[in-house]
Amino acid sequence: MNRTRRLRAANIKAFTLIELLVVIGIIMILVALSFAVSGILVKTTDRTKCLANLRSVGAAINVYAGEHEGTLPGPLWTWQSCWYDDGDFGAIGTILAPYLGESSSSETQKMMVLVCPAWQRGAPYQQDQSWLMNTEVLVNGTTMNPWGDADVALAMGDNTSTDPTAPDIPKRVAQLGDISAARIWAIQDLDSQSPVKKVPHGIAVKPVHGDKRNALFFDWHAESVPLDYVP
Repeated sequence: MNRTRRLRAANIKAFTLIELLVVIGIIMILVALSFAVSGILVKTTDRTKCLANLRSVGAAINVYAGEHEGTLPGPLWTWQSCWYDDGDFGAIGTILAPYLGESSSSETQKMMVLVCPAWQRGAPYQQDQSWLMNTEVLVNGTTMNPWGDADVALAMGDNTSTDPTAPDIPKRVAQLGDISAARIWAIQDLDSQSPVKKVPHGIAVKPVHGDKRNALFFDWHAESVPLDYVP
């Protein structure tokens, strides 16, 4: 009986060291591929959610303008964050809160529709600004800030001018003239590499969506654009 068992055991083919290493290598490749696919799915989901948020903001701006004789919300800070409160007159969240289903508050609140998931994954940052307003729109050869300048308004004691051409006064949509609203971005992701003259310190070091930035356009559609996008 023992001799029979020994013969059977001898006939069982065992894994060689090379075969074992090959199997381990295949497993490691499959694990790496699964992580890569998972990472792509996360990035895609983040970008899609961010675009959906921007569309909601665009819809709110459109409604706001409709209720204010076509005037855009403002005056606004050039750099925006997801935080707002009644005292922060230059925050887009403060102005649009009623149009985005949020209540006004004397305490600083975080507006989730202004939070980009990809930006949030890179937190914390020294500064919370994550959005860039387009303050240099070329209209009939003249550069215009369609939102009005909150810095100017602050310097004037937080009182906006009665002069419709003053820099602290937000413009009417009609004043944008014949610009291609579907090609001129209104709000865009903000990072240290943003193509503007000046950016704040302590923000996202590089584009949070990798090779593209999400942008809301003046016809209120949102899309991902190349980093070097020029209208």
